[in-house]
Amino acid sequence: MPQLRLTYFDSPGRAEPLRVALSLAKIPFEDRRLKFAEFMALKQRGAFPLGSVPVLEVDGRPIVQTAAMLRYVAHLAGGGMYPSDAREALLVDTVVDTLNDTVSHALLPSLFERDLEKKLEMRRALLAGPLTLALRYLEGLVAESTGPFVTGATLTIADILLGITVQQYRSGTLDGLGPEVLEAYPRLRALGDAYAAHPGVVAYHNRGAA
Repeated sequence: MPQLRLTYFDSPGRAEPLRVALSLAKIPFEDRRLKFAEFMALKQRGAFPLGSVPVLEVDGRPIVQTAAMLRYVAHLAGGGMYPSDAREALLVDTVVDTLNDTVSHALLPSLFERDLEKKLEMRRALLAGPLTLALRYLEGLVAESTGPFVTGATLTIADILLGITVQQYRSGTLDGLGPEVLEAYPRLRALGDAYAAHPGVVAYHNRGAA
């Protein structure tokens, strides 16, 4: 097994799906969590290939792009986290890329907006456009599955991303994008419930609680 070190801020963010996947797969890794000042100092020294995190070091070699990292972890894990069937792999990939590209890129500008009214206006435009298109598309994909997950009974990296996304909207941590965003998407809500109840996910969230 390779030596892995995952570097990100001391928050869930874009590294959380990777942490969950590694935990579910029981793959040892160093969970390196940076304060912002540490990140800036390392960035100035050129420690990150694209100047951003997360970064996954594989035997000392830094690798970027969260989707690629997720697929790599899934391949290490085996057991269906990334399907061997070509059609099922296509479904997983389209979910991962829709969330990591379409949704994340559309959301990004509002994350840096400090004026609350402007932020809420941006979020309303997001909901009226790309976010609703993406959620409708994802709802349709899940509706075609035998459930509860994207490809059936087995949790994949697509379900980790979707589950975390559902949890994020339910938590209300994104101004203007609360639980009401999910009202029209019963399949996504059900997938979020199944994700939250998955024994491996429960164990991840309960780690260190004993």
